[in-house]
Amino acid sequence: MISDAEVADFLTRHPDFLDRHPELLERLSVSHGTAGNAVSLVEKQVKLLRDRQIENRERLAELVHVARSNEALAANVHKLTLRLLHCHDAAQVVHAVEASMRDDFGVPLARLVAPADLPETMQGMVGHDRARCGQIGEPQRTFLFAHDAANIASVALVPVGGGSVRGMLALASPDPARFHPGISTEFLERIGELVNAALARFGVGPAV
Repeated sequence: MISDAEVADFLTRHPDFLDRHPELLERLSVSHGTAGNAVSLVEKQVKLLRDRQIENRERLAELVHVARSNEALAANVHKLTLRLLHCHDAAQVVHAVEASMRDDFGVPLARLVAPADLPETMQGMVGHDRARCGQIGEPQRTFLFAHDAANIASVALVPVGGGSVRGMLALASPDPARFHPGISTEFLERIGELVNAALARFGVGPAV
């Protein structure tokens, strides 16, 4: 008796076999996935192709969504850059950054803080070069966002300058998915670099 493996090997080596014997397509049947039901091989192939087409369409839609999101982020970074170019001192940089986060990026809560102004409980959150996303404790939320702290579900802490030498940009949202720990931080870190460059023009860190 010919084994399943031998049949599979034969069909793999002769992929045109069923083209040469089309009558077999209607005689062969496979399980439909429902008890007692069977469909012809042609019907099964059509279903597989349809499912694959749906999967590819969903994947394409996801890629388009990501591309559009990245395009929107790039446009907002450009807007922030223009705002910063029109600043004449550090205080204007602080105002421009916080206004851009709210008006351009749709981040409801934003605050630019100098390292020296952070309480001891937050000193460990600076001195790094990567943005950190997720959640922070209630005392830290209260320090950064006062009476709005209770509505915060996710936070991003963005270093400004290498080792956060010029401060930290804190962003917060009531949406837990906005700054969840798994998101890419590339754009956040670019924003931190832009803010650092703007503050470096005036030789000072942000005022609180």
